[in-house]
Amino acid sequence: MNCATHADSVALAKCEGCMQPFCSICLVDRGGHYFCSRCLSSRGVSSHAGGAPEGLCRPGTAFGLGLIPGVGAICNGEYFKAFVHVVVFGFLISISSGSHVGGFEPLFGLLISAFYFYMPLEAYQTARRKLLEAQGVLMAKPQKKSRSDTLWTGMILILLGVVFFLNTIVPVALSAILKLWPAFLIIFGIVHVWMAIQKGTAKEKKS
Repeated sequence: MNCATHADSVALAKCEGCMQPFCSICLVDRGGHYFCSRCLSSRGVSSHAGGAPEGLCRPGTAFGLGLIPGVGAICNGEYFKAFVHVVVFGFLISISSGSHVGGFEPLFGLLISAFYFYMPLEAYQTARRKLLEAQGVLMAKPQKKSRSDTLWTGMILILLGVVFFLNTIVPVALSAILKLWPAFLIIFGIVHVWMAIQKGTAKEKKS
């Protein structure tokens, strides 16, 4: 079987779009799926890996905008994530600039720096994944938010709101809460251990 374009060349595979045989020169590999340039163009995807379909944020752009809290997530179309980023970043700055953090200033300075650099990197990775999925290099999977992820997000936002509220009414409340931070780690660990045990029990019942 010869190539439909180059009659003297042996076909490597059939294009999954038009089902015609093509050689290695004519085909573009997209994650193990072969397409000819014509079919890629009809799908709105560039035959070059650097092309970005219209409407998608380029990874470099997402990284640059991610240096502004929340904007990188907005570029990727993730508005709720952008809201969470802004709230968390503002919360950390508000606490570090307060007068009741005791000796925790270095800790919050480190957390602010880590979260600030996390935002553009996360925006870059998200934009890169979406671009590869649109180009067919990665197979797009339906994004389903698990109930546990939604629960943890809600709990974190409620906790931040409670801390802000208490600090407004009783200024020394923030200092007292910060002294209890090991207790939050213990509770977090217990919850995860319990969830792991529950998953193991569920698997044993299914088997």
